[in-house]
Amino acid sequence: MFPRGAIVCLVVGFWAMSALSPLWGADFYFSSRLKFQGYYDDNVAFTYYPEEDFYLVASPSFFSTYKTERFGLTSRVGMEAYQYMDHTELNTVNYSCDVNSGYKWGRRLDFTLHGSAIKDTTLESELRETGIVRFRQDRHRYVISPGLTYALNELTRLSLNFSASRTEYEWKYNVDYDEYTVSGTLERNLRNQRDTFLSQVYYTKIDSENSLVHNYGFLLGWQRLLSPTSTLRFLAGMRYTRTEYYLTYLRLVFVPYWPFIAVVPVRRKETEHNWGSLLDLSWERTAERSRYRLGVNKTLVYSSFGQSVDRWRVSASWVYHLTPRWDLSLYLFYARTSSSGGVYKEKNTYYSLSPSLRYLLTERWSLELGYKYADFRNRVTDREYDRQQVWVRLILRFGRPPTF
Repeated sequence: MFPRGAIVCLVVGFWAMSALSPLWGADFYFSSRLKFQGYYDDNVAFTYYPEEDFYLVASPSFFSTYKTERFGLTSRVGMEAYQYMDHTELNTVNYSCDVNSGYKWGRRLDFTLHGSAIKDTTLESELRETGIVRFRQDRHRYVISPGLTYALNELTRLSLNFSASRTEYEWKYNVDYDEYTVSGTLERNLRNQRDTFLSQVYYTKIDSENSLVHNYGFLLGWQRLLSPTSTLRFLAGMRYTRTEYYLTYLRLVFVPYWPFIAVVPVRRKETEHNWGSLLDLSWERTAERSRYRLGVNKTLVYSSFGQSVDRWRVSASWVYHLTPRWDLSLYLFYARTSSSGGVYKEKNTYYSLSPSLRYLLTERWSLELGYKYADFRNRVTDREYDRQQVWVRLILRFGRPPTF
C-alpha cells in the first residue's frame, strides 16, 4: 500500500519550516489565485449519447515558497468545485496538492524530493495522459519521488531518480494499480554552451490485480539552444516490455451432485513480450509578440482497465500578443493509442482544437473567452463522437507570483 502519510508529513514539515523562516534568515512568501469559469458543454459526459448542460467551476489555489542559500521548498494547494445546472449527479470537488524541495550539498551534489496528492475525474486525467475517453468516475493518485544530481565535472552531470505512485478509482470496473520507476540520465554539455548530449535508462514496474508489467527503456538524445529565444530537445530509443496477465476463464467441471455439471471461474497467467520505439521531442520559441511550443511523445502508458497501452501524443500551442492587453492563443492536441488486448483491446484516436481570446483587466487579473472542439474515435467498435465547449474565465492573482 502506498504510504499516503508521507505526503501529509511533507506538507506539515513545509509549514513548520516556513514558521521558523525568520529565525533562519530564509525567504518565505505566499501568493494565491482565484479562478471562476462558466461553461456550456454539448456533451458533458463525452459519450456516444450526448447530453448538454451549463456548469460553473470555482478554483482557488494557494502557493508558498521557502528559500535559503542551500535549501528550497515550494508547495501548491488547489481545489476545483463543479456545479452543474441540470446534471447535478456530476457535481464534484477535485483537489491537488504538490510539494517540491531541493537541497544543495556542497558544490556538486543536489538532492530533490517531490510529493503530490490528486483527486480528479477520469474524463480529464485519463484523457490527458492516455488519450482514451473513459466512463466518468473519480480518481485518486498519490506520488512521492526523491532524486539526486551529481556534477562529475564542469560539463557532465549524472541524475538518478525514483518514483512511487498509487492510483485508485471509484468505479469498481476500473483497476487500481501501483507504479514504481527508477531512472538515470547522463548529460554532457559541449564547450560551445549550445549543445547537450543526453542518455537515459529506466525501469518501470506496474502492479495491479489484472497484470504485472516490467518495462525497460533506453534513449539517446540531443538538446540545442537554437537561439537566445529558441530551444530544441530530441530523445529517441527502444523499450522492452514483459507483461504477465492474470485472466479469468469459466470452465465446466463435473460434480457429484445434481445436475453433475458446474461452471467455476479459473484464474490463469499469460505472459507477453514485446519491443517498441520511444520518442520525446520538444521545441519552444519566443518572439517579440508571439510564443510557440511543440511536443511529440511516444511511450507506454497504463490504462484504467489494467493493461499497458502504446501511445502517440502530439501537442502544439501558439500565443500572439495583439496589444499590451489582448492575447490570442490556439492549442492543438492529438493522441493515438493501441494495445494487443491482453485484457481489453484498445485502438483509439483523439484530437482537440481550442482557440481563446484573453483580456488583461490589470497586470494580474484577466478575462478569457474560449472554445474547444474534441473528437474521439474507437477504431475497434468503429464508434465516433465529439464534444463542443464554450467558456468564460475570470482569473484573479494576489501576492507574489506563483512559482509553478
